[in-house]
Amino acid sequence: MFRTKRGAGALLAASLAVLPVMACSDRPERPILNQFFTASRIRDNTSLQNFAVVSFDPRTDGTVASFGITSVGPEQRRPLALKVLGKAIDEVKAEDDAFTKRKVEYQNANLETIRRALKAERENEKLKGKDAEVQAAWTKIREENTQMQKKVAAARKKYASEGAIIELSVYDPRNPIDLKKYDGDLVTKEVTVAASVKLPNGETVQKPLVITMQRAVLKGDREVTGKWIITGVKDSAAPAGTKAS
Repeated sequence: MFRTKRGAGALLAASLAVLPVMACSDRPERPILNQFFTASRIRDNTSLQNFAVVSFDPRTDGTVASFGITSVGPEQRRPLALKVLGKAIDEVKAEDDAFTKRKVEYQNANLETIRRALKAERENEKLKGKDAEVQAAWTKIREENTQMQKKVAAARKKYASEGAIIELSVYDPRNPIDLKKYDGDLVTKEVTVAASVKLPNGETVQKPLVITMQRAVLKGDREVTGKWIITGVKDSAAPAGTKAS
């Protein structure tokens, strides 16, 4: 994964046409691949963040001097569950709000006793009567709070894992989309390229690279077809188990 680096954006515009064409016939995937390899080469992470969640790191992977598209795999579709996951977030948020209200009300009604209970905990003292009851109740509330925060975090994580690439694919600051109101498909295809790669040690080698591209096609009050996002890069000739970019 790449780290953000500011100030390199201007270099990309001057470099987009640098990579020569190795294939005789052009394909619609070429422009985004050209941008990807160029931005990766100059470490223009600001530009990469607009259309990729990975990079081809020149410090470890080398730089692509030229490439040709050798094949484009069929598009695979997977149904999205954005509405269901969005509803789950709304429900757990409502549950958390209700719990928080109950916790604050109890805390305000028993503030001094809670302070004595916390002091007793720190000093390993035993409480009796009303103070002991409040201590037990507050301990239970704190345990419930921990569980509730885990529940909220789990719902958000599940939604984020489904929504991150979709959000990037359909992002339009002029016409923002509430993903929780949409369903649709995540479309995936693999593009294989023959690349001339200059390695970090200066050696130039030929590599077959497989680029994974994904985009969202959403259906709700209108249909939205997102842009392609580059989500994976791997050397198809590398040994099994080799970590992909």
